[in-house]
Amino acid sequence: MDDDNLWRIEEQFWSAGLDFYEQHLAEHALMVFPAPAGVLDRAATLASIQSGSRWVHANFEKRQLLRPTDHVAVLVYSVTASRHEGVAYRALCSSTYVKQGDAWLLSLHHQTPQ
Repeated sequence: MDDDNLWRIEEQFWSAGLDFYEQHLAEHALMVFPAPAGVLDRAATLASIQSGSRWVHANFEKRQLLRPTDHVAVLVYSVTASRHEGVAYRALCSSTYVKQGDAWLLSLHHQTPQ
């Protein structure tokens, strides 16, 4: 059940707004994006979500999930995503989640454009 929940959370990170990010992003989270964004900490990530346009479509392929411990999960996948402008963005992604209590929180997300 946790595996399906993790993928649902990951999918929501592509389209959800600030409230979702505040709830599901770990306190010391880092997001690693291609230039010009670069490495964003939690505060910078929340600021970018508040001011930027969200993805309207994100299709995950080649999904893999690694569980090194009961409280850590790593999701790896390729994505094709688009915003309202319709231009496709393709990337290889990885996300590391840490379980705190009953909640899975995103600790690290990385994108490598294809």
